[in-house]
Amino acid sequence: MKNFRFAAIFAAAVTAGTGTFAQDTYEMVMTNDLATSHWAAKMMDDYAARLEERSDGRIDVSVFPSGTLYTDRDAIAALGTGAVHMVWPVSVNLESIAPEYGVVNLPFSLTDKFMQSDGAVEELSQMMSEIIEGRGIRVMGLMRTADLIFLFKDQAVTKPEDLSGERVRMTGGRVLQSMMREFGASPISMPASEMAAALMQGAIDGIFTSAGGWEMVGTNAAHTASYIPGLSLLSYTIVADDKWLNDLPEDLRKIVVDTTSELVQRQWQEGIDKDNATMQKLLDEGGELVIADEASQAEFRSLAEKASAEFTDRFPEVWEQFQTLKAKYE
Repeated sequence: MKNFRFAAIFAAAVTAGTGTFAQDTYEMVMTNDLATSHWAAKMMDDYAARLEERSDGRIDVSVFPSGTLYTDRDAIAALGTGAVHMVWPVSVNLESIAPEYGVVNLPFSLTDKFMQSDGAVEELSQMMSEIIEGRGIRVMGLMRTADLIFLFKDQAVTKPEDLSGERVRMTGGRVLQSMMREFGASPISMPASEMAAALMQGAIDGIFTSAGGWEMVGTNAAHTASYIPGLSLLSYTIVADDKWLNDLPEDLRKIVVDTTSELVQRQWQEGIDKDNATMQKLLDEGGELVIADEASQAEFRSLAEKASAEFTDRFPEVWEQFQTLKAKYE
C-alpha cells in the first residue's frame, strides 16, 4: 500500500513491455480512535485482513488505530480527499455533517430487538444513507456499539440529581449533549484515547461510555459503573469515500460491499456478546455495576424526552420515518 504508486507504475511498464495483463493494487486507508485492545479495533483488523485475502492482495489495507492518523470526526471530514477511505465512527459524529442523523442517537431510541429483526439494519442503513446523500459519503451499514454507562472515580449515578453540575465526557453529538444538559451535567467532548488521563487529572468528573471504554479507563481509575437500562444504545456507522468505492474495479467493489454486508449481518449479536464479555471481565477484576431502579429510570426517561423534543420538533419528517420503521420491526 505504501508502495502503491511505484507498484502501479511498475505494473504498467511490465504490461507495455510484454503484452501481459497486470492487475494494479488499490490502497485502502482505514482509521479509528480506539485502543488496539478494544474489540471494535480488533474487528476492523479482521475486516481488513478479509478484504486483502478475498482480493488476493489487490486491496492493500492499512489500519491506523488510536487516533494515530485521525480521530473519527476528522476522518469523516477527510473522506473524499484521498487520505482516508473508510471509517467506523460512533454515529453521533455524523451529526456534524447532517444533524438529522441524530435520530439514531436519541435516548431510548435504538433497541436490540429492533436492530436484530430481519431486514431492519438494511432498511435503517438505507434511510441513513439518504440523509447524507450528496456529501460524497456512503453509509454501508450500522453496527452495535454498546449500552452506555456512567463512570465516576468515587460515586454511583442512581438518579438524575447525581449528575447535577458534573463535567461529563462523552463522544459528542448535539442530541446526547442536550440530554446531558437536561440531567444538569456539563457535556465535554474528547477522543476516547484522552478520557482516562482527563478523569485522573480532574479535568472531567465522569465519563459516559461503553464497557469497552471502561476497560480502557480501568477499574482502578473508575471502580463503579452506573447503568440506566435503555437510555443510550449507540451504534457505529460504516462510512466510505463514495468516489473511491465507485472508482474501484467492479470485482473489487463487490468484494468490499459483500464483505461489509456480511459483517453488518452478524455483528449486532457479536456486539452484544462482546459487550457482555467485557463487562463481566471488569466485574471479575473487582469493578462494580450499579443499575438504577425503576423509579429513577422513569425520571431519566422523562428528562430525556425533553431533550428529544428539540430534535423531533426540528426534524419531524425524519422522526416520523424512523418511528414508522421501528413499528414495522418491533
